[in-house]
Amino acid sequence: MWREKRSSSRVDSRSVVVAHADVPAGESIALLLRLKGFISVATSTIENLELILGHWKPRALLIDTRLCRAQGFRFVRKAARDPAFNAVLLVAMTNVFPPESPGDIREAGFDGLCRRPCPVWRLADMLESQFRSSTGRP
Repeated sequence: MWREKRSSSRVDSRSVVVAHADVPAGESIALLLRLKGFISVATSTIENLELILGHWKPRALLIDTRLCRAQGFRFVRKAARDPAFNAVLLVAMTNVFPPESPGDIREAGFDGLCRRPCPVWRLADMLESQFRSSTGRP
């Protein structure tokens, strides 16, 4: 994680959207996060992610970089500048050898990076730690 974001009262502090190009992988991550006590859903396109965000403000977005790379990370760049996303963590999920460097991912506007293989329990621990520290709860 590069940036910590403070929670606001209108954002559910344990909600996560997993946007992953591989539907079974995204659904599995969302299911495992739910088993760890998060409110989590999965989608496989940026278009569906934008539709979800029109009705729900999650606390974190886990985004497979393959979904937004072709568009020059347009969605992430726009979200990083949007005040509505000030409390929303934007975490990139990549392969072990992605075409872009961690610096490129950070410059695009992501708040953190998770490279494959990354066990879901580590993602859950990272999210739990970020959410706890941003709300001031022990």
